[in-house]
Amino acid sequence: MVRPGVVLILFLSGGMIRADEPFPTAAGTVWQYSLTREPGPATTSITRKVLPSQDIGDQTSVPVETAAEGVPESTEFLKIQGEAVLVTSRSSAGKITTFDPAATILPSKLEVGSPCDGDGKIAETNVTIPLKVIGEEEVKVPAGSFHAWRIHGEDRGPMSTVADRWVVRGIGSVKELVTERSPTGELLARNTLELVTLPSLSNRQAALPPEKKPLEASVSTSTDGDPLITISADALQIVARWRAHGLAQRAKIRAVWIAEDTGEIAPPDYKVDEATNIATAPDAFGTFTLSRPEDGWAAGKYRVEFYIGNVLAETVKLTIAPPPVQTESKADF
Repeated sequence: MVRPGVVLILFLSGGMIRADEPFPTAAGTVWQYSLTREPGPATTSITRKVLPSQDIGDQTSVPVETAAEGVPESTEFLKIQGEAVLVTSRSSAGKITTFDPAATILPSKLEVGSPCDGDGKIAETNVTIPLKVIGEEEVKVPAGSFHAWRIHGEDRGPMSTVADRWVVRGIGSVKELVTERSPTGELLARNTLELVTLPSLSNRQAALPPEKKPLEASVSTSTDGDPLITISADALQIVARWRAHGLAQRAKIRAVWIAEDTGEIAPPDYKVDEATNIATAPDAFGTFTLSRPEDGWAAGKYRVEFYIGNVLAETVKLTIAPPPVQTESKADF
């Protein structure tokens, strides 16, 4: 439901966000939050940032990294399905959790009674209780006042847990709250996460470190040698190397070796070979090795194309040069 006076299009510095989108998905978008933990006065700065999207198989994954005081702590790999948001996997402290089927963290229909999967993070607390939309509310946080949908869940067992998330279409989560109490009602912990600034690209872009490519690649004559752009035709092997950044679990990495121009040896853009690796971690790395043919490498121009799934992620150019001409040495006497 849209209330009278609510603007359907939100203009933010550095870009435009449609209010009918679940949340902004442009790489580099950053949310700033304040996390208050009780008991205790500790307040922590939390940021969530959209990393470059990845095409894994036939679906697009949107990685969202969470950092506390600037230190990355976890990455969730999200899938946008219509107006619903699902989490397919989560990477934290070197451990990868895969959700099969994917867990719904935001239903396609925001209406009273719509269910959400409760296996996720709310206010930086892991919760595993069923959630559902219970209504619309006015909520005020440092970033402003919002008319938001409230998603609620509770477990009234011996240890009571109550979780709430307030969501605005086109912005995402504006407030999150998790309260835990003992069997006697004593407060054990309360985490409150509040949006400090609206999601933005340009406000923080200058302060952010340069975005890493999902895949870095190079070629050399060994696994640990310097990257090369020219290799002698008598080299024993050519090693194509890759390093991933923030990939979804078990993403397929494929390298295709192509002879662009070898004269009359092969047609232009002739595919010499290809091989596939599986990334076993978000920051996995690996190599593809080609051994020298018996009659040596054909001199000419080559390229190695690196794919994540079926999407071209990086291309490395290489020239294979004829080996140095061997001359007989003459005694100087």
